[in-house]
Amino acid sequence: MKKNVFLITALLFIGLISQAVNVITPKGDKNTETTEISTLTTTSLSGIVLDNETGEALAGVAIRFEGSNETFYTDFDGNFKINNVVPGKYNILSNYISYADNKLKDVNVSGPKNVIRLVLKKD
Repeated sequence: MKKNVFLITALLFIGLISQAVNVITPKGDKNTETTEISTLTTTSLSGIVLDNETGEALAGVAIRFEGSNETFYTDFDGNFKINNVVPGKYNILSNYISYADNKLKDVNVSGPKNVIRLVLKKD
């Protein structure tokens, strides 16, 4: 019994320390100085996506940082939140079916609260 408890505890510990940290970094030169993850400070970016004409919240809008392949989606109320963002300036790309693609340039992400509002126009 003690052997099983030890084995389960050891496996949980190994699983926890082996988790990869997913961090989004600012746009720019990929040959910039690297920073150790243990000293890296991250923040979050949240917001809402609305229809230009009606002001209605849009669910399922794809949002990503320019230069990144990771895509985030708005919830049923048009809200989104992206965690583990390294402070910096970003271009935010958004697209949605039957709406024009949108690019919000040079969004400054810094400090604990970063909230943006994206307004999409129909094609």
